[in-house]
Order: sequence, then structure tokens, then C-alpha cells
Amino acid sequence: MNLDWSRMKAVVLESDDWGLCAWSPDEQAFRVLADAPEFRGATGRRYGGSTLESAADVKELSDLLLEFRGGDGFPPVWQANTVMASPDWARLAPPGFECASLPLIDYPSAPGRWARPGLWGEVTRAREAGVWWPELHGLHHLPETAWLTALRRGDDDARRAFEQQSPVCRAVAESGEYDASEPLELRRHNLDGAVRRFRTLFGRGPDSFCPPDYRWDDAVEACALELGVTAFQGRAERTHGVLPHVRHFLARFCFPDLEGDRFYLPPRIAFEPGAAGEGAARLGVDAAHRGIRAAWALRQPAIVSSHRTNFVQVDAARGAAGRERLRELITRLVDEGATFLTDAELRSLIVRGWSVRSIGSRGALVRNRRAAGEALRFPAAAGAERVSIREGRAAGASAALANGEVVLHCDVGEVLVEWRRA
Repeated sequence: MNLDWSRMKAVVLESDDWGLCAWSPDEQAFRVLADAPEFRGATGRRYGGSTLESAADVKELSDLLLEFRGGDGFPPVWQANTVMASPDWARLAPPGFECASLPLIDYPSAPGRWARPGLWGEVTRAREAGVWWPELHGLHHLPETAWLTALRRGDDDARRAFEQQSPVCRAVAESGEYDASEPLELRRHNLDGAVRRFRTLFGRGPDSFCPPDYRWDDAVEACALELGVTAFQGRAERTHGVLPHVRHFLARFCFPDLEGDRFYLPPRIAFEPGAAGEGAARLGVDAAHRGIRAAWALRQPAIVSSHRTNFVQVDAARGAAGRERLRELITRLVDEGATFLTDAELRSLIVRGWSVRSIGSRGALVRNRRAAGEALRFPAAAGAERVSIREGRAAGASAALANGEVVLHCDVGEVLVEWRRA
């Protein structure tokens, strides 16, 4: 469907690595590993202090988002691409590291030094508020064959990091969970396990998938499609192939990029406010704002990518500084009337002209870009006995419950439909 995205000023805030137990579990590990090869390089200087988010981190970020209202009257939504498990360090015994498969602990639980009391409660609160939308970022974010091989052969950097409950080493950095160098059956198994865990934890299947490290192939896409995942992030950023900058530039002109049921998100606009040195200007607020405006000028939604490391660090001051720069960017966008979407909403608007996103357990945000008249129908929440219009900017809105479905009539705009239970 041909929508005027520049008029909507649509923005998707995609953020990778939530739930990931890397790079450093705590300040001690960061100090001990600071001179390790992967920590000394450019990537390590940026990511080395990255850690698993705490309850306070999620609260600070969600409270920040709730300060704002977009052009549609609703707060910005943070699409948290989430890792669904982490290695169980206690069950990985040196020197042999013998195991039939990598032992895991499922998110939101975390092993040993990675424990974060209260984290799940804050994620739940943010989801209920409608500002936290999980999507899939893999099972454990690790090329497990490469990592276990490095540990078993005694690679110094792998063993040293292991002692600090960190998986970061050269073997891990040079591959990815769904990289073609990992066995295909293992990749399929891990993707199936990630989707199953996601469904169990969040009560719905993932709609969008960002493969870790932007390393994947067509076989992984086909498997994801079989599992119900239809949107793929980061295609323009994939690490394989020639002339990556040219591919990234040309991908800007392929929107909407639909191949059968597959929807490929437009190229990401990098917003990495934690970057230092030359990257500070190239990846900061001004550059991201220019990129967003350029996407709107092409009559496209702006896809903004901002990794967790910008907002969550063992050095709390660095995380706070990243959040302040995020506040500055969102302030600019809100002043311009931006509307904030998820990948799933974006795809649905393109394919059928309307979308539904659940707002925690209390209701659903419906966006209608079709001509008024035809009823919109979608499943009601389990146990809903009636529905009501809570708020929104679509005129003539009315909703009723029929055979477990919401039947909604509204003009172009957005409405929040709330469930009423006994």
C-alpha cells in the first residue's frame, strides 16, 4: 500500500543486544580483560564495558520514553531485539568443556555474575506502558561451535575470558550464531529454540528478526519464515558480499522491499551516542537526525539502530550520558511531529493499510490508514468480555466484541482499544 511516510514522519527505534550476557558481567571483569586482544581494539573500546541491563537501566530508559508523545499522541516505542538464553557457566567445566550441546539458562534468568534482580519486573512494567516491544535477536548470540572449539583447544583469550564469565574472544568475534560457518542443523535448532522461548516468555511469536552480527544466509531466512517470522532487519548491513557501502546506499531505493511473505527493513540509520573519537560525530545526534530527515525526504520511514551498549555500561555514567543524547534526539523528532512504530506495525501498514500492536495486557493500539467504512477485525485478548475506546485521534471510532474478535470502525488515525474483563 502506497503511504506517505514523509507526512507521517515514521520512525522505528530498533535496538540490539537486550538480554545478552556480554561483554563484561561486572566492573571487575572489565578491568581484568581490558588488555585482552578483543577488548583493546576499536570494537572492544566501544563495547568492552557493555553488560547485561539491570532493572534500573530498563526503568531509566522506559521512564525517558514516557516523557514524550509522538505526532499520533502516543509515546515512543523501543523495539528491544532480545537474546533468549545465555551460557550456563557452572555446567561448562574446563579443561575439556565436555557437553553434547551448549548448556543454557533461559532469559530473564541469568547465570552467576550476570544476575540482575528485578529485571523482569521492569521489562514487564515497560511492556504494560507500551514503550517496550521485544523482537528476536537469536538464542544466545554465540557461534557455539567456534567458541567451544576455541575453549577445548586452549586458546588463551577464550580461556581467560571464560574465567570472567565472558564469551568474548577472537573465535567469537570472527563468526556469528547464524553464520554459514556454523553447522546448518545447529543453526536451525538454535533458531527454533529461540522462537519457542520467545513465544513462551512473551505470549506471542516474534514478527521480526535481527540475526546477531548481521551474519546469516538464505537457509536461515527460510527457517525463520517456517517459524512465522516475516520481517528481517539489517539486510543492507550484512557482512557478506562485495562493496558494502554501495549495497547500503542502493538499498535506500528498494523500499518497500517485499519478496513473497518476507519483508526487509530499509537500511538502518546508525545512532550510537556512546561512540567516541571520530565516531562521535558520525554516529551522534546530528548525524542520526540528518539520516532520519533524508529517509523522510525519500518518502520512507526512518529505521534507527542504537545498540544497548550506548545505554548500559559497567560505568553507569557512560550509560546515563547515552540516555541524555537519546533524549535530545527524541526531543527533536517529537518537535517535528514524528510517529514511532515497530517493524511489525510498519509491515502491516504496507501490506494491508492498518496495524495492531498490543499494549501490555490492557489493550491494543490500532493504526488505520485505509479509507473509513470497512470494519477492522482482529482477535481480542483471552478473557475479554467487552471492549472500549480509551483514547486516540481517529474520528468516529466505535468497537464491539463478536465471537472473540474486535470489530472496529474508525476514520484514518490511531485509537487505543482497551479490554474489559469480569
